[in-house]
Amino acid sequence: MVRILEHANRYSKKDVFEYYKRTCQNDYWDYDSMTRKEMFERMIETYTPDYLISICTSWELKALRRLLRNQDLEDDRYRFERQALSTKFLYFDKEIPEEFKKNVKLAVNNIDLNQKALDDEPTIVILGIIRAFGIIEPSLIQAVCAACNFDYKSIVESELFNFWAYLKEDYRLIDDSFANEYVYWDYKDLLFDIRESRIQHERFGPKFLDQDSYISIFYHGYDATNPDIKKFFTAANKEVSDITRFKEDLFTSLLRGTVNEEKIDLIPLFNGFSDSLTKRYRKAVVQIALPNYYGLSMKGYKEAHEHVSFNDKLRSLNEKQTYAYLDQKDTRLFYKLYFSILDYVNTLEKIIPNKKIDPNNYIEPDELVNLIEVFWNEKDRFIDEYIQKNPLNLTHRNLNVIKDFKYGMRKNFLLAVYEKNYTVLNDEGINYMVKGLNENLDQFIPAEKTPMLIQTAIMPFNGMIIYDGFISMANMQLSQELVSKAFEDYSYGQKIYSLLPKKMN
Repeated sequence: MVRILEHANRYSKKDVFEYYKRTCQNDYWDYDSMTRKEMFERMIETYTPDYLISICTSWELKALRRLLRNQDLEDDRYRFERQALSTKFLYFDKEIPEEFKKNVKLAVNNIDLNQKALDDEPTIVILGIIRAFGIIEPSLIQAVCAACNFDYKSIVESELFNFWAYLKEDYRLIDDSFANEYVYWDYKDLLFDIRESRIQHERFGPKFLDQDSYISIFYHGYDATNPDIKKFFTAANKEVSDITRFKEDLFTSLLRGTVNEEKIDLIPLFNGFSDSLTKRYRKAVVQIALPNYYGLSMKGYKEAHEHVSFNDKLRSLNEKQTYAYLDQKDTRLFYKLYFSILDYVNTLEKIIPNKKIDPNNYIEPDELVNLIEVFWNEKDRFIDEYIQKNPLNLTHRNLNVIKDFKYGMRKNFLLAVYEKNYTVLNDEGINYMVKGLNENLDQFIPAEKTPMLIQTAIMPFNGMIIYDGFISMANMQLSQELVSKAFEDYSYGQKIYSLLPKKMN
């Protein structure tokens, strides 16, 4: 049984204060007026069951359950848990200090750890990104949150986030200017090394990864889902007697910029390794997503900053839509005519066998999209045949509406901006001013997600441009070039309100 207050003087006051700031986030931090023992006493008061749940990940809570069963965390599999819980002084001399045990038991007793992991996932993804970059501008994090539909405010205000990252208001950028940047807390003493390494390794631009990779980076310090990295550490485990120490030495050397893919001899424990392991190292190290390789170089920083700037500029032009849609009467007429010709195509081509294509019949969206693509691939032929046969005995006026569909197009557009009465779809420098059906498009594609690539069909209808009600959204990050061009096209490009030739308008 160990008591933390009996060992308060084991650590320097500076170290205790650093961890105290991270754990007791709502306290007033006064280094000069507090003793180490008082800092520990404040931690003891702060660590209520609810607070322990908020500041620990599901992995740490599982580890605390393990410790309550008198099992240690010394295996390399618990490297993250050991380090994280030690920083919170919840793992001290290989056990939970007596002062914390009661609340730890209450915290882990009935908690649903699977739900906890799901709830924390957005925060851990963002922390993984910050760990990969080391230092990153808040606007870039905001852009990621918008793209992933994460709640930026709730993430950056959470106890879990603020234990691992903090906002540095005077970080010196590569161009010698100063800015607010999020910093991964464990890298706070390496900021100069990271900055200098980025200048030297400008050839390594950041490659944006999937969410599972960032979760892995947060927990492991590297992307354990990457096959080349997995192969390297698997091979290293066979040649290294102490894999835990080896990883710590390797990551420290990489973060300080003292080694790279060529400078291997400077890594402790690496001397005398096989040629095979050396080759695996050189292949893995440039993918390991530590700040000196993964973070933004001078060129990358400027491009990313400009990209976010253009995103923000476009989004700032969005207006809350008020009447950017057809009324119900016109919408019903459109669906009647559009589904009529789709039903005609389906009868010919048998895309959805034994199914009547009707607005009132439910059809799987994927099946309907397949039919729509068949129609738009040969729309002129199908429209001419339909008008000639007129299977529903439509009026001449309605047949002319269908005939006008020939001037429509189905393709990829950039959803650029929402105006009060139109949705602006951009393509090749032209801004198509489009109306929705029954409701404004910003009701189901939020303005904060723009600009974004979509696939849809637009067509003329009653003197306006409408879309056909079917949109496929591309889940991808737009390049800086595409976003900046969209901003210029919207600002200075032509706005088209009708697809019909002028003599027909």
